Amino acid sequence: MSSCVRSGYCCQTAPCPWGVSVDGGVACRFLVGDTPGGYSCGRYDEIMELDPGQMVSPAFGAGCCSSLNPVRLRLVADRG
Repeated sequence: MSSCVRSGYCCQTAPCPWGVSVDGGVACRFLVGDTPGGYSCGRYDEIMELDPGQMVSPAFGAGCCSSLNPVRLRLVADRG
């Protein structure tokens, strides 16, 4: 399993079952942070309080190892 690099890609592509789209778009309104590598879930504490074992959707800490995630690929390459 890959580690999370906080690319924000998944949350910018579609909200998880806990999320909400921004103004009818695809990005999640609970995505916080300003840059790839610094994004996080603004509902993390609430989600973990309601469902402490939550590791599937959203997959906190698991990391999106999809080759379709160019942001993750760039972050991983930059970190060497």
